Amino acid sequence: MGLALLICAGFGASAQQRAPRPHLLLAPTTPLPREGTYIANDDVTFVVDRRGDYVRLRFADSDEVFYLSNEAAPMGGRVLKYDTGAVALQVAGWGGVTLYTSEARNGLPAEYSDVVRNVDPVPVAAKDVKRFALKLSQELSSRDDYAIGFAADWDKLEQTDDLREMSCDAMRNATYALLELGKTAKRRVVSDRLHIVRVIPGAKPDARFQKGVLTLTYAPKEGPSARPSSLAIAEVLQAAF
Repeated sequence: MGLALLICAGFGASAQQRAPRPHLLLAPTTPLPREGTYIANDDVTFVVDRRGDYVRLRFADSDEVFYLSNEAAPMGGRVLKYDTGAVALQVAGWGGVTLYTSEARNGLPAEYSDVVRNVDPVPVAAKDVKRFALKLSQELSSRDDYAIGFAADWDKLEQTDDLREMSCDAMRNATYALLELGKTAKRRVVSDRLHIVRVIPGAKPDARFQKGVLTLTYAPKEGPSARPSSLAIAEVLQAAF
């Protein structure tokens, strides 16, 4: 989905000897996964790269890009997490990578396969943003019989590349979350009660459901990672229904 701090204290110092002052031994920088394409369990392919403080992850069968936070793990390793706090990847001190998914909670060893492919999906042109949203609505209707439309400030999205990228990410991520819910027993109640996905800018990324409307907030000032992932959106919908 760190630096090992070893505190060395003095042993058996005599009354005449000054006890050694504790000090820190800093291990080499703990690893992040190598940028590139990986294969886990012979059939799960994903791509990893880095942007700023984040490691980005995209599965081969999806256009969603996950921005993973990272923190130190035992034995000089590193753990990378989704915005929900769930573990996505773990990197051992020697560099081995393990992938965690909802189907493989115990982890799948992943092998480096190739140089990095483009992680970003094809950008949505200004003239196509409404068509993009309509296509998502049609996919939800044809696959799970959802009658859900997307609402946004279309004029502003057509004028601003950053806002358009983040709002399209949010709409796409909502679609993935709804398609996953469509595989569960909650599909019918979601279909009956959810009718609009509204996408708006704000100070912090967020997802909320109220009175038939799922509101997704993205935070332009925090950069491209600041929009809810499909996993975060699915958690909100699971709790709401």
